[in-house]
Amino acid sequence: MRAFLSPAKQMRPYTRPDAVLRAPRFAADAAQLAGQLRELAPWQLESLMKISPKLGLQAFSLYQEFGVERPLAPALYAYVGLQYKYLAPEDFTGEELAFADACLRIGSGLYGLLAPCDGVSPYRLEMGCKLAVGESRDLYAHWGDRLAKALFEGGEPVLNLASGEYARAIAPHLSGGEEWITCRFLVRRGRALKCLPTEAKMARGRMARYLVKHRVTDPRAVRDFCEDGYQFLPRLSGERTYTFAKGL
Repeated sequence: MRAFLSPAKQMRPYTRPDAVLRAPRFAADAAQLAGQLRELAPWQLESLMKISPKLGLQAFSLYQEFGVERPLAPALYAYVGLQYKYLAPEDFTGEELAFADACLRIGSGLYGLLAPCDGVSPYRLEMGCKLAVGESRDLYAHWGDRLAKALFEGGEPVLNLASGEYARAIAPHLSGGEEWITCRFLVRRGRALKCLPTEAKMARGRMARYLVKHRVTDPRAVRDFCEDGYQFLPRLSGERTYTFAKGL
């Protein structure tokens, strides 16, 4: 079984001596996209990515330096955000990192699809960015069905722990025969169960950590997840959707 995760907007340099880095599968695409973005001025990046002038300058600097000789970070450790805070891979043993490298995959607007030990440079490019690439109107069109094919190449079930923005790069390209199981995390607010973005990000990180720490390879075992008070809700679940809730 594999699990599909979203990246985070912020990144950091990180070194793990026992992580043997390799080139990302779609490194050539990343170089092409970075080269295209390198030609844009800060204000153009700001407009394209709908970010602040400060972040536009940061993105400009990242792309000017992209590809320059500099230490790469293993993808699993490069992202900084709530999901990765609660995934907390810093304490993974060597065996746990090897398991994570085999089962976790991270979507990326720039790199396409990453494994935890793929070496990456810092960048800023969300999958939903309206960047035209050649004849492709945006990044979804640029990547097409390649990410779905790579994710399911082994025929294994895939647990979808990604946001809608990144799941959209996979789901439209599935034939229906693949085991694509989406996890929903709900919190009780009053009489209703609601999906709260912040809580969902934390829960996705906890779930990814749970998969690694417990060496989960069977989708049915995912239902045993009970971190942070969550419990599996059979009545709101199905073969392709697992719903967890807390505060019941």
